[in-house]
Amino acid sequence: MAEHPQATVGQNGSRLGVILVVLLLPALVWLSGSWARSQLNDRLYDLAVSELGVFRANLLRDQLRLELLCQRPEFAEQTACIAFQAAGWLQTGGILTGLLGLGLLAFVADRASRAQQSREELPALFRQAVRATGFGALLLGLALSVLVAGSLALLMIVFVQRIWPGFILGVLLLGAYAALRTATIALSWGKPLQHHEIAVPLSRTQAPALWRLIDDVARNVGTTPPDNLILSPEPNCYAIEVPVILPGQQVAGRTLCLSLPLLHLWDEAELRAVMAHELAHFHGEDTQYSREYAPALRAAVEALEKLRATLDRDARAVAVLPLVPIFGFTVERFTVATAAHSREREFAADRVAARVSSPLALATALLKVAVAAPAWVAYLERAIAKADQSPPPVGAAVAWLASQALLPNELPDWLPRERTAHPVDTHPPLPLRLEALGLGLAEAWRAAAPPPVPAVTLLNHPTAIDRDLTTMLETLSAALRVVRQAAQRAERGQRTRP
Repeated sequence: MAEHPQATVGQNGSRLGVILVVLLLPALVWLSGSWARSQLNDRLYDLAVSELGVFRANLLRDQLRLELLCQRPEFAEQTACIAFQAAGWLQTGGILTGLLGLGLLAFVADRASRAQQSREELPALFRQAVRATGFGALLLGLALSVLVAGSLALLMIVFVQRIWPGFILGVLLLGAYAALRTATIALSWGKPLQHHEIAVPLSRTQAPALWRLIDDVARNVGTTPPDNLILSPEPNCYAIEVPVILPGQQVAGRTLCLSLPLLHLWDEAELRAVMAHELAHFHGEDTQYSREYAPALRAAVEALEKLRATLDRDARAVAVLPLVPIFGFTVERFTVATAAHSREREFAADRVAARVSSPLALATALLKVAVAAPAWVAYLERAIAKADQSPPPVGAAVAWLASQALLPNELPDWLPRERTAHPVDTHPPLPLRLEALGLGLAEAWRAAAPPPVPAVTLLNHPTAIDRDLTTMLETLSAALRVVRQAAQRAERGQRTRP
């Protein structure tokens, strides 16, 4: 697909902004050294004027410069020469840290460009970029901590003739600590991944009919069945190969997550298509690829979040400011590269699903997922807002809301809007996925009616499962309600401050 000119302009503008922020602090350090040197030379000239007069001082002006005088042994130990030399070090440090920041950006850009060309190499290339960014952040953060503290101390000496040592020490120590912590986080991708989910596990004895369907679909896809099956209240399905933390327990190995509300909306053919799509990710080793890539991404994102939080808490950590756009650039460039490969894999999984079930079954299943998403949001909002009322069963309620949206004959105007994926979208837009299946939105919409025999009938005790999931959501809603109320109180407090 051809690249849009607007996207190119936006991307170039974004990169220019990153470069400017990375160079801002080194440039200020360099300028502080330059200003200090200029001020010290001006003071030397003023002293000559007071002692020799304007005429003689002007005659000797070219010689009355600290660049020359401080080279003489009798002047080298003078306070002015020491300050002048320190200002020179600041200028050199500003140049070197600026070059280091630009070098890190260039290395990340090169790794990301190569990663866009090869999905297989992307995890290794991303780890290289994060490792370089981590070590570079440590070196750059420590260097800038010293330089910024030195700049402030020198400017205080030159311009106000006094130093606030506590403030200078705070800038030095906070910057160094933030740089060290950021580097530690960025380089800690060896920690095992975990995924948290509100869901209930279903063993083969608890849902034999559903597991028989999974086994049949796995054979048709050409992969082994998952080790675990979990059922979620959210209208979303996925395949994952990392430990999943559920309320009260943990499952490990390959896990297939299905949605209880969607089982009310799908018939068996649609469920078969979705299962085939998700199991195709196992067959294509997409879950293994994600497992290799995700730890480094998690480490980089966490490092970026810690940097921002540190700067928000205390401005004296200003020395690590250039690290924010560097980590942000690393995350953004590789997220774009990963999303492009992920969209290709989604199309490949769709082709498998269409073969195992049918193109129309997959199309209507995808449409029902799109319709169920706003129904889920509405349900969750009500559960949070109504503290005095127990929410209705989540599976049946979300499915009913979505089924009402499916009743009109005309296609909703919001469904066809997005036809071009945002660069960081991991899934292609729905219209493009349906076009790849040889179907139009209108045709799929007419076929996407609530099923006479829903796939939820494959469960032995759907009502009990729904009750368990609803109880879990009540606990989550209560916690979210507390967080929302605290945020509202804090916002009201800020508004009332003079």
